[in-house]
Amino acid sequence: MICLVNPTTAYGQGLRLLGIPLDTLLRTKIPRVNSAYITTYYGRLHLYLISDRQDYTLRLRGLNHSLLYKPNLAWTLGIGFDYKWAGTELTIKLPWLGYNTVQKGKTKPFGISLNLNNRRLWIAGQYQFYRGFYVANPDLLEPDWLAHHSMYPYRNDLKSQTLASHVQYLFNPLRISIPASLLQREGQRQAAGSWVIGSFLTYQRIHADSALVPLAMQADFPTESSIQGVNSLALGVDGGYMQTIVLGKYYFINMSLRPGLSLLVTKTTFTNQSPLTHLGLGWQGLASLTLGYSTTRYYGGIYASAALTNRAFRDGFVHTETDYIRLVAGKRLRYRPKGLIKKLPGLQ
Repeated sequence: MICLVNPTTAYGQGLRLLGIPLDTLLRTKIPRVNSAYITTYYGRLHLYLISDRQDYTLRLRGLNHSLLYKPNLAWTLGIGFDYKWAGTELTIKLPWLGYNTVQKGKTKPFGISLNLNNRRLWIAGQYQFYRGFYVANPDLLEPDWLAHHSMYPYRNDLKSQTLASHVQYLFNPLRISIPASLLQREGQRQAAGSWVIGSFLTYQRIHADSALVPLAMQADFPTESSIQGVNSLALGVDGGYMQTIVLGKYYFINMSLRPGLSLLVTKTTFTNQSPLTHLGLGWQGLASLTLGYSTTRYYGGIYASAALTNRAFRDGFVHTETDYIRLVAGKRLRYRPKGLIKKLPGLQ
């Protein structure tokens, strides 16, 4: 399968729609930065290899154990290019590294993301959908499950939808580069950090045609055994810190952590009774880590992030976790557009 848009990209990853990095779609001039700390390469042609994977976990918490549902998602491998606001990625699924549709069933994923920024203020939105999950810890249903069965327990009727938006304010935007931390169009020359504050709105819907808890585990979920779906809406604020450490001349480490508090409205549907609505406090958070290498000609590294979404402080039955990892190795080339490309806005 060849993709122009990565359907499983994590928050803040400079997302693309139809191959265009939308965080720079409205920007045709080189952004203003403190050149002692940040070097911009918006005028270079970036050619790179990429491999990435997103992992999603739907966790149902019982009295003694947690039941884990996962979509069957694959690592991808491909190539890409960036030049000013234009760019694209072509990737294919890798049929190994744990991706096995015969054993884990098929998942239908779909995702789209949008990021806009003016350097100090970042606005991000994401929609993610999965249909088709397998039970990642089947030994809770039957000891040594895989010794007696050729396939994990699989549910084609189970669906997960997440719609999230986030506004982030960066207090030190001229000295610390978010694009550099995402292995994109800039390089960090000196160590720098910044406090970050923001707000978020997240809607999540988990639903199946029958009860989420299998019959074999209903004793561990005495009050939740008939739950068929959970809808939640979270409105909250978050804040944290981002730091880039420069090692030597070309290597860097970027770390960020943003926990948040929310007002959480949850509507639970059942197979045998009327829906219930609950209002309470919740929390969610995002952490990321980048190990990178950047020169005027070459760049690359590994970016990883983890997001916890719509988690209640008390009586939380459904929790979701999203982990994303991205490997990049690229080269920057001096390039002068010619012909029709030269006539496109912002590519002169």
